[in-house]
Amino acid sequence: MHALLANEDLLRFYDLGGGATGAIGAVPQVPAFDWLDDHEQRGSDERCTRLVLDVQGIRCAACVWLLQTVWRRLPGSVDIRLDASLGRATLVYARGADTARRFLQTAARLGYPIAPASRRVERDTGLLLRLGICAAVAMNAMILAISLYFGLDVVAADSTGGDGALRPLFGWALAALATVSVVVGGPVFFRAALAGLRVRVVHMDLPISLGILMAYAGSLYGQLTGGATYFDTVSIFVAFMLGGRFLQQRTLAKSRDQVLADDGAEHLRVRRLGPAGVELVGVHALRVGDEVLLAPGDLVPVKVRAEEGGSFSFDWINGESEPRSVGVGGELPAGAFQAGRAPVRATVLADYAGSGLGDLLGQEPVDREDTRGKVRFWERLNRSYAAAVLLCSATLGLLWAFIDPSLALPVAVSVLVITCPCAMGIATPLAFHLALARLRREGVFVRTRCLLDKVRGVRKVVFDKTGTMTFGGLVASARREVPAAELPVLATMVASSNHPVSQAILRALPRVPFDAELQVEEVPGRGVVARRGADEYRLGGRTFVGRGCIDIGAEEPAGRECLLAKNGALLAAYDLDEDFRAGADLEVAALRERGLQVFLMSGDRGDRVAAAAARLGIDPAAARGDMSPEDKAAAVRELDRDDVMMVGDGLNDAPAFAAAWCAGTPAMDRPVLPAHADFCFRGARSGAVQALFDVADRHARVVRTNLAMALVYNGTTLVVCAFAAMTPVLCAVLMPLSSLALVVHTATRLSRDGRAA
Repeated sequence: MHALLANEDLLRFYDLGGGATGAIGAVPQVPAFDWLDDHEQRGSDERCTRLVLDVQGIRCAACVWLLQTVWRRLPGSVDIRLDASLGRATLVYARGADTARRFLQTAARLGYPIAPASRRVERDTGLLLRLGICAAVAMNAMILAISLYFGLDVVAADSTGGDGALRPLFGWALAALATVSVVVGGPVFFRAALAGLRVRVVHMDLPISLGILMAYAGSLYGQLTGGATYFDTVSIFVAFMLGGRFLQQRTLAKSRDQVLADDGAEHLRVRRLGPAGVELVGVHALRVGDEVLLAPGDLVPVKVRAEEGGSFSFDWINGESEPRSVGVGGELPAGAFQAGRAPVRATVLADYAGSGLGDLLGQEPVDREDTRGKVRFWERLNRSYAAAVLLCSATLGLLWAFIDPSLALPVAVSVLVITCPCAMGIATPLAFHLALARLRREGVFVRTRCLLDKVRGVRKVVFDKTGTMTFGGLVASARREVPAAELPVLATMVASSNHPVSQAILRALPRVPFDAELQVEEVPGRGVVARRGADEYRLGGRTFVGRGCIDIGAEEPAGRECLLAKNGALLAAYDLDEDFRAGADLEVAALRERGLQVFLMSGDRGDRVAAAAARLGIDPAAARGDMSPEDKAAAVRELDRDDVMMVGDGLNDAPAFAAAWCAGTPAMDRPVLPAHADFCFRGARSGAVQALFDVADRHARVVRTNLAMALVYNGTTLVVCAFAAMTPVLCAVLMPLSSLALVVHTATRLSRDGRAA
């Protein structure tokens, strides 16, 4: 592998801590990739091909860097997204290029097998087999060792008058069992340690490997010379280290299964056009040939063909920041979103299962730029720990070489064996994934890995009102009925908008045919405009429709209203009542009890925002209405000191999202926001933000406690080793108990706290 990396000018892989993949030695056989052509055909649009694949062998930042570098050097590559925790790779490249095939071949030679997500890569059953063999060996070694520790050979000698011949017999039996453990389980760690040594990189597998080899070699020496032996400890150590690796793999696999099993698609609704008009249906109900209406900000739920030209963003798919125009007949992949201001009709080309939207909805958290400091922190901690263990072992060994040479090797070996890195290698990743699983059960989907760290620095929470603090379930009642001749116009206008007011009016109207000739445009935060010939229709509040409108009246209404006017003449008026999310006031109270400042900002009228703030228990001075999208963004920037969380659901909240330290949205069906949010949530009740703060606190407490426990354990055992008081019995007991204690502590703490929440 080293030669292959050198030939490809990829030696920086080792500088990033690479070599821990175990992909060394013989170059793996490259498969034929007979499935690739079919998947490329299904994942292609007019310009790009997008593949979601499973990749095996990613274990560190160096692996991610290596695959990204290989990909970016290939002609035709557009974007690659790698999720190390789930073993998932998303490739975007020019249609018709052989970029994917060349990348898959190179990755396979480097030791990273890749296959479609629908046809999973064969899992590493070799690790499970090694674990099973070593666990069986360790249990038998414990039986033999315990009999010797409790004086079985002395009892046998006294009862038979012999010389205690059972001790050497059992000793050689233990030596044979330890040999099996080293031969079967040792290569998992030896290979990674050897790869690091070749390029002078120290990582966690090096002290593990040295501990195994030195304990085994020292025990053989003791067996031959009549000294102390650690054969049982070697067997137990190998078994527990393999168990830790296997536990981590199983934890990540369970996390993958939870994500794939719950992608939120059952909550997505689509406007399907039929002879009777517009109806909202679930994405699973769409069939090939159905006609759908894509309003501004709408998710493209399945693969479609545009029947009208429009502007679409592909940021969620391939990272393109700028929307691009799509003409009549252009194909749109699932996951694009409507970035224009006018609705677009489209024809379904593939159903939900065949469009790949589930892969986008099920994406695990991604890394952002501001996580690099944390990534470097953990890398430095891991490497520093490994170097510190080696330094302590060598120092104590040399010290005892002058005091008592017979104890130098046992002391050095005991340091390597007893200092278990479980807190960093197993317990910390386990805590992260359990925290994410807890949030998913609460209906919260984390999109950025740094969120749990960011949340703990938040001091101000800014809520949008309509659709965020309210459920969005507005009820519209006609104060002035729309004329029958204009009913199709109003129905087409409200069907072309995602705003909760439009949706409330749409539900109040009878189903009428959709007017495809009407030119509709949404003005974010203000209303909807439609034109047909010389006629202009406006739907919105009084300011947008115009105070000079005929019959509008000078007196302000007591509640909320929405008006429809044609060329300045009032056609219809609707009174609106909004339904606050259940528990919204309790969530605000809980956040304020935590010492957080809570703000309410909305484009709605100031008096309505003030009334909502009073109902929610928000300080009137922290509630502002009549805000444009730019006003919200400016207010957030003024408040933010890397401590503002913005929570909103509309297109007009996107600028504020960009200005905030972190952001969340309940609008999972409108990826213009989730694609730029740190988390998204669903459900009719409030409480997602409170749950996020609670889980972040629990996660931080558990990680800190794990590190403190590891520090106390390692410090105490190092003192015992320094005084040459660490015996094989203590090693055999303390090392596995420390690992189990941290794992059990992590699992029980997060589970118990979650049940108590």
